[in-house]
Amino acid sequence: MISKLLIRNFKKWDKLELPLNNDVNILVGDNDTGKSTILQAIEMVLTGRVGGRAIEQEIAPYWFSKQCVQDYLKASANDPTAPLPEIVIEAYFHESPELVALVGRNNLLGVKRPGFQLLITFDPDYALELHATLVAEPDLVSLPVEYYKVERRDFAGERAPLRNQPVKTAMIDTSGVRLYSGVDYYLRHIISANLSDKERAGLALSYRTYRENLSKSDAVTAANGVLSESDNTLRKRTVTLGLDTSARASWETDVIPHFDEIPFHAAGQGEQSAFKMLLALDKHARDKHVVLVEEPENHLSFGNLNELLNRIQDRGKNQQLILTTHSSLVLNKLGLDKLTLLADGSHTRFNDLSDDTRDHFLKLAGYDTLRLLLARATILVEGPSDELIVQKAYEQRFGHAPIDDGIDIISVQLTFKRFLELGEKLGRRIAVITDLDSDTDQDTARKRFEDFEKTDGNIRGFVGEVEGGRTLEPQLFASAGLTTLNSIFETAFTDDNAMVEHMTKAKTDSALALLLTPEKIVFPSFINDAIDHVR
Repeated sequence: MISKLLIRNFKKWDKLELPLNNDVNILVGDNDTGKSTILQAIEMVLTGRVGGRAIEQEIAPYWFSKQCVQDYLKASANDPTAPLPEIVIEAYFHESPELVALVGRNNLLGVKRPGFQLLITFDPDYALELHATLVAEPDLVSLPVEYYKVERRDFAGERAPLRNQPVKTAMIDTSGVRLYSGVDYYLRHIISANLSDKERAGLALSYRTYRENLSKSDAVTAANGVLSESDNTLRKRTVTLGLDTSARASWETDVIPHFDEIPFHAAGQGEQSAFKMLLALDKHARDKHVVLVEEPENHLSFGNLNELLNRIQDRGKNQQLILTTHSSLVLNKLGLDKLTLLADGSHTRFNDLSDDTRDHFLKLAGYDTLRLLLARATILVEGPSDELIVQKAYEQRFGHAPIDDGIDIISVQLTFKRFLELGEKLGRRIAVITDLDSDTDQDTARKRFEDFEKTDGNIRGFVGEVEGGRTLEPQLFASAGLTTLNSIFETAFTDDNAMVEHMTKAKTDSALALLLTPEKIVFPSFINDAIDHVR
C-alpha cells in the first residue's frame, strides 16, 4: 500500500507531500484543484503509463507547473545554460516482505523505504539541439518537451519493470468509458489480475483453437477458392484468407464481457464503470491492488450508487482505494475521516474527526457535507424556511445571492456541532443562526457554540434577543412589522399574535413569499450580524 505520495512540478502541484490511508482515501476539492492530477500521478509512477499509453508518448508542456515554467523562462532569458525544470513523482510504500527488493534511499526525502520514483527530465543527448532552439527562439514561451526523457526506478535504484508489477494498479475513469480495442486497457488489466495463470492459458488455447477452426470453415474455404485463382502478386503466390493464430492475436483484444447477452461496450456507461470498479475491488481477487477511481457517482442513479458503495465497503482488506468525488453520499458513506480536502495548492486531512461525528454522517449519509467543505464561507441555519429568509436578507443588502460571493447557507436541522467539527478544521468563516428556544437569555443560548468559538473568531453563533421572541418568526415580526407582513402575505391580520401564528404554521410558504417579494423588509439585527461575520 502507498503510505505517501510526493509530487514536484506536475500540473497543479508545485510541491505536494500527501500521506495516504491504507484502506480508503477520498479526494475532495473544487474544480481545478488537482484531484485528477493526483490519480494520474499515482497511475504514472506505479505503471509507467498514462491513459493506457506509454508516458513518453504523452509528455506535453502543460504537464509542468506554471510556476516552474515561468521560473525557467525567466532564468533562461539571461542564462541559456539554466537547468530545465523536471517532474518528480514518488510513491512510498509501507514496509512489506514482498517489497524488500524496492527498498533504498533513491528518493527526494532520503529515507530508506520501498517505493518507486518517476523522473521526467531533460535528456542531455539533446544538448546541442536545445542550444540551437534557444538561439533560434530567444523568446521561448514553452518547454521543449521533445528533448525530455522518462526514467522510472525503484528506491533501490533499479529500473522499474513494465510487466510483473509488484504493486498492481487499476484505474477507473467514470467520466467516460475509453475503449482502445476490444476490451479497454484497464478492463483487460483488471480481468487478467482476477484470473489464475492456468485460467489465462486455457482461454488463450481455446481462443487459438477457435480461430484455427474458423479458418477451415466452409465459408472461408469457398472464399479462398476464388482468391487462389487471382493473379495480383509479383511472384504468383497463392492468396488465401486466414486468421492470425500467433501469440500477438490475444483473446484479451476480442473476447469481451456480456451483460445479459449485451456486449460490454453497448451497456450503459454507469453499468460499465460500476462493473470495472467491482471487478477491481473483488475481495476474492488474487492480486493486491491500488484502485484509482475518478468520480464513482458518474452515470449512476442514487439507488445504484448506494448499492455500489455498499459493495465497495465489503471489498478485500488488502486493497487501497483512492478516489475523487463531488458527491456527499460517497463522502459520508465511505467515511469523513478518510477525507483529504484540496484547495489553493494545499491539503487538509480529516483523519482525527471524532467517532461520533464520523458515525453520524455515516448513518445519515444524505447530509450535504460537501457544500460546507467547498464554500468560501458558510451560514448554518436550522431549517429550510430559515435558509430562505437569510438568503433574502443577503440579496436585499447586496443585490445578488450569497452563493455568488462563495457563501453558502445550509440547513442542518439540529446537527450544528457535527458540521462545526468539520468546519473548524477548514479555517473559514462560519456563522450559526439558531433560535433561543427554551434558553432564558442570549448568553445562555450562545453556550451551545462555546466549544467552537475560538480566538481566531472564524466560528460564531448568532441568536436573537429574548424580547423579540424565542423563534425566528416572532423575531422577524418584531423587526418587519404587521403592516409590511400583511402586504407581503396579502393578509389582513389586526392582531400581532395572529400574524405570528400564521407565519409559524406556514413556515415554508411564508419564507418563500418573503424571498420573492420586491418590498423592503427590516430584518432582525442578529441575521445582519451573521451576514457581516461571513463577509
